[in-house]
Amino acid sequence: MLFVPCARAQLGVSLSLQSEARFRGQGVSDGRPVAGAELVYDLPGGFYVGGSASAVASRHDGPKPHAFREYLGLTRPVRKDVMLDIGVVHSGYTRYSGFEGSYTEAYVGLVGRRLSTHVFLSPGYFHKDVETIYVEVDGNVSLTRDWLVFGHTGVLAPLGGGPQEVTADWRVGVRRRVGRVDITAAWAGNAQAERSYSGRDQSGDSALVFGITVGL
Repeated sequence: MLFVPCARAQLGVSLSLQSEARFRGQGVSDGRPVAGAELVYDLPGGFYVGGSASAVASRHDGPKPHAFREYLGLTRPVRKDVMLDIGVVHSGYTRYSGFEGSYTEAYVGLVGRRLSTHVFLSPGYFHKDVETIYVEVDGNVSLTRDWLVFGHTGVLAPLGGGPQEVTADWRVGVRRRVGRVDITAAWAGNAQAERSYSGRDQSGDSALVFGITVGL
C-alpha cells in the first residue's frame, strides 16, 4: 500500500519515471512515459498526509500534466508487524491521460511486512452518484537483500447498480534496490474489463512496465 509512510521518517520525498502509466490495470498514458514526484509527511499519533503529481510525455504536445493525488490517513498497530491503515484519498486525471476526471475514496486495510489488503469506497467514481467498492491484495517475497518479487490483484465493482462494470486487475514483477534507487519491471493488465477509462476497447489489455524511483 503506497499510502503507508515509513515509521522512521518524518518527511519522505520520491521521484519516479515509468515507461507508461497504468491505473488499476489499464493504460492511461497512451503508452507514453510518465514522470512523477511524491511527498509524504508523518504526523504525531500515527497520522500521515501526502500528495503526488505526474507529467506525461504527450505524443504531440510535449510534457503535459497527467495526474494528481492527495491523501490523509492514520496507522495503528494491531499486532506484531501488522498495522491498521485508514484514510481518504482524492485522485484526478487530466485530458492528457486519455480521459479526464477525479474521484474520492475512503479506505481501510491491514498492512503486514509481506502481505496487505485494502478496501476502498467511493460515493462518486469519476461520475456523480456512481458508488463503487474496490478490494485489493498486495504481496511481496524477498529473493535476496536487494531483489524482491511483488504481486497485486484488485476487483472494482459498482454498489447499487449503475453503468460501472465489474473489472479485475493484476500486476506481477520484480524490484532491484540499489541504494536509494528502486528499479522495477512488472507485467500489468486487466482480466475482465471491456472498455478502458479513456473509452477505448481494451479488453485483456496488458503491458510490461519499467520504472525507476529515487528516494530523497
